Amino acid sequence: MCGIAGVVDWSGAAPHREALEAAAREMAHRGPDGDGFHVEGPVGLAHRRLSIIDLGGGGQPMFNEDRSIAIVFNGEIYNYRELAAELAPRHAFRTSSDTEVLLRLYEDRGEAMLAPLRGMFAFAIWDAKKQSLFCARDRYGEKPFLYAQVGRRLFFASEMSALRALGRDAIDTRLDRDALASYLGLLYVAAPRSIFAGVKKLPASHALSFDEARGLRVVRYEDVPVPGSARTAGVSVVTDTRRALEEAVRLQLRSDVPVGALLSGGIDSSLVVAMMARELDQPVRTFSVGFGRDDDELPHARVVADRYRTEHTEIVLTDDLEARVDRALRAYSEPFGDSSAVPTVAVFEAVAKHAKVVLTGDGGDELFAGYGRYREVLRMANVPGARHVARSIDRLARLGASARMLARARRASLLAARDPASRTRALVEVFGPGERARLLGTELRALDAVAEIERLDLEAPDRAIAEDLHRYLPDDLMQKTDIAAMAASVESRSPFLDPELARAVVPLPWATKQTQSEGKTLLKDVARELLPPSILSRQKRGFGSPVETWLRGPLRRAFEDALLSSDSFVRRELDPRAVDTVHASVASGRGNGHQGWALFALERWARAHG
Repeated sequence: MCGIAGVVDWSGAAPHREALEAAAREMAHRGPDGDGFHVEGPVGLAHRRLSIIDLGGGGQPMFNEDRSIAIVFNGEIYNYRELAAELAPRHAFRTSSDTEVLLRLYEDRGEAMLAPLRGMFAFAIWDAKKQSLFCARDRYGEKPFLYAQVGRRLFFASEMSALRALGRDAIDTRLDRDALASYLGLLYVAAPRSIFAGVKKLPASHALSFDEARGLRVVRYEDVPVPGSARTAGVSVVTDTRRALEEAVRLQLRSDVPVGALLSGGIDSSLVVAMMARELDQPVRTFSVGFGRDDDELPHARVVADRYRTEHTEIVLTDDLEARVDRALRAYSEPFGDSSAVPTVAVFEAVAKHAKVVLTGDGGDELFAGYGRYREVLRMANVPGARHVARSIDRLARLGASARMLARARRASLLAARDPASRTRALVEVFGPGERARLLGTELRALDAVAEIERLDLEAPDRAIAEDLHRYLPDDLMQKTDIAAMAASVESRSPFLDPELARAVVPLPWATKQTQSEGKTLLKDVARELLPPSILSRQKRGFGSPVETWLRGPLRRAFEDALLSSDSFVRRELDPRAVDTVHASVASGRGNGHQGWALFALERWARAHG
């Protein structure tokens, strides 16, 4: 787990090491164990290292024997030992690191190297003989990769602040209004856009190449499995799923430092801990976090910890809320309005005092249909004309009639629409098209469709899952976890996102994984012999924050300052009257707290990073 940055410059100007060092300093939290640089001809590479595998021999940039190939790599390849064994007859390994496995795979297969990888990764390989840069990002976006093409130069980095330091005065950092619209709708900026006009994100499952003759090329190297594409499930589906998850956990336990686990008391993290306990010959180190509330998950996590006799640490966070919120929002160098970022950053800050690597339950909801919205679309009847009603509501919102009642009516009308696309859209939008249009002062604009899903004929639940796999999982959930974990110099691993497990589970019919009233039915069958009944029967709880209470209580003055100050970013870039409407409705308790939080987080981002 590391931070990477680099530049390829075909303009004739050699990359400046000083700029690479500045970028590395911006990512020191991603790699406190060391740094490395390489500048030669048109290429410059920088690396910050968090040492997890081959502590003494895995330094980067790493080169082949004649130094014609160099790599900087962020992530972990969990099946690196198996791949090294396959490559050993043709390549002499000098280290026991997964980084060298990537290097040798490229020597062996070139850009066709990605298919066998099981892991999380964002890497860049410079081939001096071909005078070409090859980069790739993992299938579900666990690791970030940002880039900016400026004429004949290409800059890249793991984080926005590092990219801006590397390409200072060259990269176009004007606000991208379409990206802002994406943020207002989703609470994050969906790839390939970023908040800045001149910066893009490499989407998950994509690779990038850059050379002087052909310029920049971005391609999808692997399709995400299609939900529901397998019309039936085999009789051994429970056994097969359990074995696939057990293998994923076993692979992700590979490390040269101790590996712990985040334990929330929910089925996903509890099942991971149960399988870890079966694999290890020593107690699992588990970490549970509470916030001093009556609904804390600490008692539920304790049930699992006691059953598997883990070395359990309970962390109760009671520090000043405003300071915690400020630390969380500053960690994200792009606007990020998912309120669960606050407890997520706090969790990893606390865990960092005890562990360097943890396994999590991330991805379980997307693979196994855990979210309630997957069932909500099933329960709504198809009503002719529902989309027209939604459009009328959007027009009213555009005119300023924005209120919680109006938003609920729009959501209900879209959920009653016949087409799955409208239903899915209703489940995720924070500000609807009319509300976004009023804030931005533009015509109505729908959220960008995910092209891969538009081509598919999917039932409503499968479409909602597909949307999450293509957009929410990589651009929200994985970005949130990566930034929060790396801000504390902790590596977070997600066994549920193992590609072999995903290929087996995602295509199963939705009825295999959920009913109209219950989610994760398949996963519960997998876990039945491993977890206490009280864990299996628990209602799903999100890891969100009580933003409405916060904005009306302990953050009231900060909220007012963010939205109502005459020199605020949100009043400059958005319609002040629309901003006033959001503030008034949320402050009075009648509005949508997530809309208030979206504008609050946007303002705090602008003050810290804009």
